[in-house]
Amino acid sequence: MNPVSIDRVDFYHPGYLVTYRGRIERLSPHDPRPDFPEAEFIDFGNYAIMPGFVDTHVHLPQLAIMGIEAGSLLDWLNAYALPEESRFSDPEYARRISNLFFDGLISNGTTCAIIYCSMHETATDSAFDVAAQKGIRAFIGKSMMDQNAPTGMLETSDESINASTRLFEKWDGANDGRLRYVFTPRFAGSCSMDLMRRVGKIAKERAAFIQSHLSENTSEVDWIRTIFPEQASYTDVYAAAGLLGHRTIMAHCIHVSDSEVALLANSGTAVAFCPYSNRVLRSGVMPYARLREAGLRIGLASDVGACPTLSMFRQMGEALSSANIGATRLTPQGALYLATLGGAKVLGLEDRIGNFAPGKDADFIVVDYQKTDPLQGSGSYEGHAQILSRLCYNGDAVCIKETYLLAQSTLGLRS
Repeated sequence: MNPVSIDRVDFYHPGYLVTYRGRIERLSPHDPRPDFPEAEFIDFGNYAIMPGFVDTHVHLPQLAIMGIEAGSLLDWLNAYALPEESRFSDPEYARRISNLFFDGLISNGTTCAIIYCSMHETATDSAFDVAAQKGIRAFIGKSMMDQNAPTGMLETSDESINASTRLFEKWDGANDGRLRYVFTPRFAGSCSMDLMRRVGKIAKERAAFIQSHLSENTSEVDWIRTIFPEQASYTDVYAAAGLLGHRTIMAHCIHVSDSEVALLANSGTAVAFCPYSNRVLRSGVMPYARLREAGLRIGLASDVGACPTLSMFRQMGEALSSANIGATRLTPQGALYLATLGGAKVLGLEDRIGNFAPGKDADFIVVDYQKTDPLQGSGSYEGHAQILSRLCYNGDAVCIKETYLLAQSTLGLRS
């Protein structure tokens, strides 16, 4: 399955994928072995080969609280998320969770992720080190909080900026560019305007990425208005701070006005679509059709730990359930696109990952699609579109047979 656009997935049956030195060499319906007589050949005839998934918003320190709910967003943050993140002051605990987290991503077929870490510099440094060992492509940032944070997690703006800058200088571009640093002001409620403006200035000077949260919950939106009464909207807070732009990813974007959508679109800001998390925390439904029609780049995201699973298949099914209103409703083909090439475009990496175009990184997954079929492939509904639909609604980690990260040897794979 090769996603090409929001409306198109090319299916090859049989399909042959050739990789060489970690790059895609060829995708074809024709047997390439005569052209590559020395290649290792692996036959995945009863499985599907798909690009690796891109998770555009996920919280590493919240792995342990997946599946634990506590009402709305602000209640959940105070009851579980922030107390759990405070445990990352312990380097041994932080590294143990980092190992489990990245193993979990890979076992779910995610080969690239945009990741929040805790506010601890040592924990974030450890997360980068583990990601490097695993070989995954990861964009990671230390959460920044200089106001409205619990005791022990509150920094001065200088402390936050200095620690983040050290991490940027150490890790941005490491592992042949597969590791990038993301400046991460947690959200406007926990960051002063001074801190956010400094982040915006540094990110612009260094062409760095920024991630944050925007308009996830109505109580949150109301609270932001009281903190920044001089700004016209929640989105305008970030615009005034200079945080919006082509390298910025804003998660959620549920309760946004038309003028806020225009601010996001005109600045080139991208959106992380977190449908499962939005439902679990009763935050609302992201206006997918309105954001897409405005031309925003949108990628799919798990937002673990509010969401109870790292599986992007599960996010695809949730996205189909929530983005089903209007002429631009989402299809299974579109859901796969958002989880692969759409996520790549959010990061400006559509020339490196997201589908099987020659020259792209050989990050891909092998999927046992029959595990989603109650008749195990013996029924009448085995068309390509039907297989993809079942993967969206029924798929999870059990379907992932193999995850390849920069497949190094010369491989010829058939599905």
